[in-house]
Amino acid sequence: MSKSYTDFTLEDFITDDYFIEWAKYPTQESDEFWLVFIENEPHKARIVQQAKWAVQQLAIVGKQKVSINEIPIIWNNIEDNLDTKSKKISRFFRFGWGLWAAAASIFLILGLGYKWAIKSAATEGEYSQLISQAKTPLKEIINTTTTSNLVVSMPDGSKAILKPNSRLSYNQSFTGSIREVYLSGEAFFDVKKNPKKPFLVYANGLTTKVLGTSFWVKAYEKDKQVTVLVKTGRVSVFAHKIAQSSDPEIEGVVLTPNQRVVFGKETERLTRTLIEKPTLILSSQELRQFSFNNAPVTRIFSALEKAYGVDIIFDEEVMTNCFLTTSLTNETLFEKLDIICEGIEASYKVVDAQVIITSKGCS
Repeated sequence: MSKSYTDFTLEDFITDDYFIEWAKYPTQESDEFWLVFIENEPHKARIVQQAKWAVQQLAIVGKQKVSINEIPIIWNNIEDNLDTKSKKISRFFRFGWGLWAAAASIFLILGLGYKWAIKSAATEGEYSQLISQAKTPLKEIINTTTTSNLVVSMPDGSKAILKPNSRLSYNQSFTGSIREVYLSGEAFFDVKKNPKKPFLVYANGLTTKVLGTSFWVKAYEKDKQVTVLVKTGRVSVFAHKIAQSSDPEIEGVVLTPNQRVVFGKETERLTRTLIEKPTLILSSQELRQFSFNNAPVTRIFSALEKAYGVDIIFDEEVMTNCFLTTSLTNETLFEKLDIICEGIEASYKVVDAQVIITSKGCS
């Protein structure tokens, strides 16, 4: 690529064929070209990110349908507000991506005051907004398949398994005091431990902060909820808009294995609970220690807490005379609790990721 992009404006990037091709269909070669460009022209990083976002949004808008009656109205509003350089975009898209797609994109890009544009911008996901505001150049990975997961290796050795129709953006060198990634869709993260450099995942209004652990994040822009599930380690989860707090993390929750949190995007409410089928977090060798012969049920509950990493609340005094013979195998937590509670005529429920046992005692 011999063309010089040093003096390019936002409008220039949006109408450049090579730039459009990269924004819509990135390759390793084009990714490397634009990464080098941004490293050499750091003052252009923000413009490049904004232009890339705009082209991608225009591609999405171009697949939608707009009433033919809306086209003249849209164009009249555009032509009343375009400056000389922006008219270049107008002419380009008249013969390129289509008249109505141009109208939609220009409103999105230039922020004109037409109601149709405001409505479109209001529905735009937070992912695109965040990556356009990033202070450092980002590398974006998009899993365009419909059935296969995509393994993404990040510069610190962390990995992400990106689900179909999902996007992930991150800094290629992870410079600075934190490691930041941006997710739209669903991914499983296996994060390399580094206590001095926290790893943060931004996903649809929710921030997940870890030092080194593995967890799932489900954050599709069309969904009203974001879900985080922990496999290993501890995860701090918080909404980065809660009450505009200077430290939103203190308003969040800490998750441990077999726990999940659901974040309501409209209410900004975090609800913590156990996953549907909590599994053992101990090794097979460790499990051999948990075999009980006519043992106090209170001792068995304590073993379950350790084996599944959950808090079990029960009245020790009421269950003083309750004894059972059992062992821990590969059942899920709830399967094991069903067996135990049936044996001592008790019941249980899950409240805020804790298991509460109710019993009348044993005679």
